[in-house]
Amino acid sequence: MINILSVRTLTIVIVINSWPSILSYSVINWNGNTWAMSCDFYGNDLSNVRISGEGCGGKCAETQGCTHFTGNIINIINRGSQSIKVGFFKNLGSYQPSFVAEKIVTILPGATVTVSLANGWEGRLQKLTGAPADPATWAEIHFNAWQDMTFCDISLIRGFNGAMVFSSVDGSLRTGFTNDLRPGAPYKFKVKDSNGYDVIQPTEPFTGGRNDELVAYYRGQVSQGNAYIIPDDHASSHGTTDKRMNLEIY
Repeated sequence: MINILSVRTLTIVIVINSWPSILSYSVINWNGNTWAMSCDFYGNDLSNVRISGEGCGGKCAETQGCTHFTGNIINIINRGSQSIKVGFFKNLGSYQPSFVAEKIVTILPGATVTVSLANGWEGRLQKLTGAPADPATWAEIHFNAWQDMTFCDISLIRGFNGAMVFSSVDGSLRTGFTNDLRPGAPYKFKVKDSNGYDVIQPTEPFTGGRNDELVAYYRGQVSQGNAYIIPDDHASSHGTTDKRMNLEIY
């Protein structure tokens, strides 16, 4: 049972008890959100777990069979040693990326932030080392797509500012890479973004053309199917029926 008294509640208590006769009559009121009000379930073992409101979504999402937190979620894990800001950019339309973040979250080193996204959400997550249009790794995702599946990929087409890995909570999907591509990259493609952070230029700039030498370098660093290097790398798009995703950012 999750009791959310107000939007300002700081601590949420998850109580899972063993009263089947009561649970069978429980009423779920979604109230238009992904949080279930007055929701109980039987068979898990999280009795009286006390965690912050911010962490409650992640705790429920990681629990097999938990019905307290549903819908589309992303657990963003900061694998680096510095705090990061991650922007959520919802596409304006087909092949129309946005450069205005609808949400920005700050994640401490080693921490995880869980974010719920609307039905059909399609766009990208981007580590904001500079401005949104600066060269950066794109983590692209589309929830509730074909046959209600989740599709995602890591893209280097618009640049590189850190490694990323997508995975599904149920273990059915994993794509991306963990190695830093900057040290061995051809020197002429190494630049700094608007905040002075070391990044790598796009393989296909917005101005047109293709940086074939950079493409060749990436081919030797990232295994096939783990990143879009050019737009034809369709083997790098992966799908799952799971709506609970992890994104590790390095």
